[in-house]
Amino acid sequence: MTIEGALEAVETTEWPKGGHWKISTERLAATPHYHSVTHEAYTVLHGSGSYLLGKSPLDPEADSDGNMVGVKFTAHAGDVFVFPAGVTHFVTDTEGGYEILGFYLLNDQNSIDEPYDMEYALDSPEDTEKKRRKCELVPVPVHDPIYGKEGPMQEIWAAR
Repeated sequence: MTIEGALEAVETTEWPKGGHWKISTERLAATPHYHSVTHEAYTVLHGSGSYLLGKSPLDPEADSDGNMVGVKFTAHAGDVFVFPAGVTHFVTDTEGGYEILGFYLLNDQNSIDEPYDMEYALDSPEDTEKKRRKCELVPVPVHDPIYGKEGPMQEIWAAR
């Protein structure tokens, strides 16, 4: 996929481009973080990247039953995926020249000049609760980033 093809594919009226990143194993985006003012969508241009979702630096590696904390998934060239506001994420490893474009949902909490904030999930339980409530205020997108108003995102998120 080319940058131009990805830009044409993504419904940019509500999801303007926020960044273009090449992430190598040597330069991983290995800082767990989340965004409290927007949902973010990525399209993978090249290679693959593995992510760990839902684990903050304060969380143990495993829960009391020995299960790994967080959810791992791998994105491949051509994939498009969305992280809802408040979902902690980071890249754990890459292959094949991993390259992505990021798109951020515009709403009344952000702007085209500052489409996202960075939160590092290191807050007290009280501050975490305040930020969780802020994340819940980010509206469900009107447009699926790929399929517009006819896309599956609205149906999937209606259950949340």
